[in-house]
Amino acid sequence: MGSLQSALAPYLAVISLVLVVVVVGLLAWCFSLSKKLKNVHRVWDQLSTGAEGGNLEQLLHTQLRRSGGLEAEVEALKERMTGAESKLKSAKRYVGLTRYNAFNDVGGEQSFALAVYDEEGNGAVITSQVGRMDCRVFGKSLVKGKSETSLTVEEQAAIESAVRPTSRPRITS
Repeated sequence: MGSLQSALAPYLAVISLVLVVVVVGLLAWCFSLSKKLKNVHRVWDQLSTGAEGGNLEQLLHTQLRRSGGLEAEVEALKERMTGAESKLKSAKRYVGLTRYNAFNDVGGEQSFALAVYDEEGNGAVITSQVGRMDCRVFGKSLVKGKSETSLTVEEQAAIESAVRPTSRPRITS
């Protein structure tokens, strides 16, 4: 042990200086960590007390409850939307109108053929022929775009008018 002391004796001042520098460095590091810890405590206190004095845990539970309620509401809306879309397919929403003169002695294109049908082509064609002394009205059903009875040129034109992309908005899934 005596030989170790005698060997380190000339370097004692350097060793002491190194130890002092290390201790000062450790103290500075502890001071920095203490400052960071105070900041963390301050932020945690703000979070735990909340903006309006509420507890962070209570706020999180409230948000989770609201989120669950919103998910249920979104699912209910999806179901309603699916039902509305299926009903919309059978809605008579495509309309075509052709006006014409049914008889040579009557002008003004007062006669007409009106086609009304749904997404699947089911509906009706209503034709009104106006003459000088009378008015005749005919109705023909459409199933998948076809009629059991023959269609006049004007009735076919009314169906074509309803089929045109400009008058028939498309609904995509």
